[in-house]
Amino acid sequence: MALRVFGAKGRRTHVPVALIKRKDKWVAYPVGGDSGSIVRLSRSDGYVVIPENAMYIDEEEKVTVHLFTEKKIGADLVFIGSHCPIAELIMEKLMEKYNVKIINVGSMGGLLAIKRGEADIAGIHLYDPGTGTYNIPYLKKYNVENAILVKGYLREQGIIVAKGNPYNIKCFEDIIDKKVRFINRNKGSGTRLLIDQLLEEIARKRKTTVEKLTSKIEGFWVEAKTHSAVASAIKYGKADVGVGLKYIAEKYGLDFIPLKTEEYDFLVSKESLEKEPIREFLKVLKSLWLKEVLKETIGYKVVKNTGEIRT
Repeated sequence: MALRVFGAKGRRTHVPVALIKRKDKWVAYPVGGDSGSIVRLSRSDGYVVIPENAMYIDEEEKVTVHLFTEKKIGADLVFIGSHCPIAELIMEKLMEKYNVKIINVGSMGGLLAIKRGEADIAGIHLYDPGTGTYNIPYLKKYNVENAILVKGYLREQGIIVAKGNPYNIKCFEDIIDKKVRFINRNKGSGTRLLIDQLLEEIARKRKTTVEKLTSKIEGFWVEAKTHSAVASAIKYGKADVGVGLKYIAEKYGLDFIPLKTEEYDFLVSKESLEKEPIREFLKVLKSLWLKEVLKETIGYKVVKNTGEIRT
């Protein structure tokens, strides 16, 4: 298993997985999404079983994968990283010619997948408050030398609430102080990093600890793996508030309070640069088609150097 994955106590759990080749062995990545989702299953190669008497399967634990197909397993291009609707749209365009696998595990998961040689491309948006910049400080911190960073685009992150903002949420501090049900993002995602940084700022301001602040937030330990999962939970009354993309809030008919305009970039494995799908991907990033898509999509902004190599 690439990541620790949890089951349900007292009940056998079937977890869809995507198989990625890492040098001389296969790695199984859990595929996130709504239970029973056709998209989730279509992105999976098979499933693993967590028995009734186990709470989870641990990272690096050996597992048996029950395959959905007898056809050859593998892909022309593997994207692992942060969930982004525009990145998925780019990948879907490449799917017209290539077999593309998309696995949403968060920015940090994508960065580490690139470092381990499991992905061709990772989508990342990791903000470093010390330098006020995105992504490059984390490549240095985690010594990622086997990849280049390609400039992506800007997108708007903020607080997502039900239509009409029934709890009158105006800022992140209201999530702490008002009795609302919060849905968090998974550890390792760029959005979770933003949430944790906001909590650290508030803790310093109030001269308290992050632990004391999180103890006041109902649902802080409930994690969603995608922006869509956050919006869905709020839309159907399972949560009152979360953090996610303006585009997703608009799509689900929810209200949005801006927090940050962030940089979403692409980490590309150096070993994959000669692959035809990667060359095609780099062309798409610089294309007029993508510029028009970004201009027309709420919550996204075009930048002049999209597609250029940053490192």
